[in-house]
Amino acid sequence: MKKILVFALLILGTKLFAYQNFALRIEPSSITVTPNLHSGAFGEYNHKWFFIGGRKNGLHGFLTPSAFPEEGINDSIYIVDPVTNQQWNASTHVLPDSIREAITTSNMEFYLNDSMLYMVGGYGWNEGVGDFITFHTLTAINMKGLMNAVVNSLPIESYFRQMTDSTLAICGAHLQKMDSTYYLVFGHRYDGHYDRTDSVSVIAYQAYSYEIRKFKIADDGTNLSIYNYSAIRDSTNFRRRDYNLVPTFDLYRGEGFIAYSGVFQPHVNLPYLNCIEIFKDTVIVRNDFNQNLSQYHSAVCPMYDSSSYLQHHIFFGGLSMYYMDTLTQQTVYDSLVPFVRTVSDVVRDFDFAYHEINAGIRMPALLGTNAYFFYDLNVPMYQKHFVDLNSLTHHQRVGYIVGGIESLDLNIADNNPNAQSFASARVFEVYVDTVADTTTVIAEVNNDVLNFFCYPNPANEKAQVEFELKKSETVKIELLDMKGSLVQTVCDKTFDAGKQKLVLNLQQLSKGVYNCVITVNRHRKSLRVQKQ
Repeated sequence: MKKILVFALLILGTKLFAYQNFALRIEPSSITVTPNLHSGAFGEYNHKWFFIGGRKNGLHGFLTPSAFPEEGINDSIYIVDPVTNQQWNASTHVLPDSIREAITTSNMEFYLNDSMLYMVGGYGWNEGVGDFITFHTLTAINMKGLMNAVVNSLPIESYFRQMTDSTLAICGAHLQKMDSTYYLVFGHRYDGHYDRTDSVSVIAYQAYSYEIRKFKIADDGTNLSIYNYSAIRDSTNFRRRDYNLVPTFDLYRGEGFIAYSGVFQPHVNLPYLNCIEIFKDTVIVRNDFNQNLSQYHSAVCPMYDSSSYLQHHIFFGGLSMYYMDTLTQQTVYDSLVPFVRTVSDVVRDFDFAYHEINAGIRMPALLGTNAYFFYDLNVPMYQKHFVDLNSLTHHQRVGYIVGGIESLDLNIADNNPNAQSFASARVFEVYVDTVADTTTVIAEVNNDVLNFFCYPNPANEKAQVEFELKKSETVKIELLDMKGSLVQTVCDKTFDAGKQKLVLNLQQLSKGVYNCVITVNRHRKSLRVQKQ
């Protein structure tokens, strides 16, 4: 196969920042026995993959009562051997309702601690209440015993234990562990039938946690409880869910996590673009960086280059406000946050600065959203969580992208999501090709202009434009028609550092779509504005 070098397409700027001596390849896998699932718990234990909970249909609907149809519930436990291409499964209906309902939810949080899988929260149907709820459970699953039982068609009931606590009623978050402390990061609680309209006939409760909840788990194999509970609260920055939480480390703060993007901002139905670093003793909101090319939960592969001290977080597909137009090689902004085929790389360097590039290859379809990433069983790892780039062979498989939501079009939410998308059973292999004696110059996505938004969008007579500057800059904002002709110069002046707001007057414009372009230091970002 022809080698595809990682070359960043000129996205929003041309500032060169590094050299990268590896390339990525994505190929179809010969593994054909994985279930068609997304948004569940997954992991690898004893060289086999497991899948619990999640959904078997595509993107959820947006109107009750069909948003989360019953036939989409995954009520089986799947075990897959990626080497022999074998699958085993067991029904959850042999379990008590309290356990079965909790582990067949979607968007639950989970962590595999040695052979014990801890599952927290999740959104699903509760027969006792007669409605959808966010479960307030912690379920402990002995994966060593369970996987052996499933493979050998033995009873599974004895491998589950459960406790309840209202602080665990969270979905769309992540559960991670540092030292002996568990971190339940962000997320929300949603009780009732999901409906994105404000219909008076729909009674639902939603509350973001605004918190990083910390606790320890006491588990002697019989008794299960949490203790040493505390929470870090931030109502401005922690209002997010359905994001990516990936490992990081530095020489000063040790191990930690980075929370990338997520949804939704309080004043506008758009995702966050910044990221948040979470360490044992501190939390740092990185408002100096925007992740432009991926803003929703997706398959992610962390990699580390110890020769240049670069941490790479590779994001495969998913949902994003920005994507590349393959014909014009320009970025396209879409406020509907469409499904994309983008593969992007966010690099954290030795000076703790972030850089984002387009990896130069694309997903084979509009997939990756809520997908699973499994490391190859033989890939060398750096500090347990990163693919060790410096120990790879010249051409090596590093992992697999499994399942997730596959969409037939960029935007399907206003159509019929259940007809326009589906849970994928496809598996793709991810290869890293190290390039001897070759350096490929790459260009980063420009971050001179941060948090460039326009709302409401579509708009009638007026819209509000927001952006943020790292330092005082001369800013030009222009409104162009779809042919590229200038319609209106909104501003051309110097602004101070910080957040800025302007009114976009659309009264004299004909109905249609326009490009709102902001230029700072010859770097441009654009977004599409629709006049109703």
